[in-house]
Amino acid sequence: MYDRRTTSFGKSRAGARPRACLYAGRVRVPVRLLGAALTAVLLSGCSFANVWNEVPATQPSFSPAPEPSGTTEPDDRTLHPYTGALDRKVTCRKATKTELVDWAQMGGVGDFVAGSVVKSNSPWWTAAVVTRVPTASGGTIESHEFFVTSWPTYEDEFEHEPFAWRITDVTGNEAAAKALACAKKLPLPKVKPGPNDPASYTGSLAPGATCKAVSSALLERMQQVGQVGGAITYPRGQMVRANGKWWTVAVATQVHANSQGYTSQNVPATELFVTNVPSSASKSTTVVSFPITAKKADTAARKALACLES
Repeated sequence: MYDRRTTSFGKSRAGARPRACLYAGRVRVPVRLLGAALTAVLLSGCSFANVWNEVPATQPSFSPAPEPSGTTEPDDRTLHPYTGALDRKVTCRKATKTELVDWAQMGGVGDFVAGSVVKSNSPWWTAAVVTRVPTASGGTIESHEFFVTSWPTYEDEFEHEPFAWRITDVTGNEAAAKALACAKKLPLPKVKPGPNDPASYTGSLAPGATCKAVSSALLERMQQVGQVGGAITYPRGQMVRANGKWWTVAVATQVHANSQGYTSQNVPATELFVTNVPSSASKSTTVVSFPITAKKADTAARKALACLES
């Protein structure tokens, strides 16, 4: 239910006053009528402070569906239904930070990082927002959310009720397609990888890092990550501490009799992995392990291989 005592997107505003008070602060009256006017205002329940206040902006309702017929007067959702058509003069503008925060409160997945807005059929505007959604590995993937709003049209018209809502089906929606095309061209803030994001691995050797034998349990985990077992196993391994929570693991491979064509000639003698298992003492820590290939700049990988061969 739309509540006129709320400000934009649910922020409460104390001191809502009767509608009769809304006009009192904007009407200029002759001096001789001032006493009568003040008396009428006070009888209506307004305070002296409210008499001289400016009319507050009406805030948006968040439903695309009009109220049941017969209960209220028709509004823009009925009188001017949203169609998703593009306005004749199509230009994209960048969404403001305030708009991104407001839309995020209406639903969607991920962090709202940027967005574009285009004019649709009057009085509606369509917005496409670029979001970043966290992944199980600690990284992020980009996604998109879409919204309809009449707020830009009526932000300066205090008495006109604006509307805004999220849309999930944009099939055939010209305005949504245009807004998305513009949003994809926006420069996005750089992503700082989290401590368990594989992108945070640099291959730098931790100060004072020494060789450590890989446990049988961790060798089994590396076999799962390497998608081997049976024909190919990892009988031993060595690891060293790299940057952050990461450990670089070098394992020796062993090829067993098999009918799959694997031999010691076509299977690498060693494999490299990165894992945060030794640093994950807490059960709440996300365990991440992934294979890597040797690179000249990866000093941790070179050290781990040297440990394995010594």
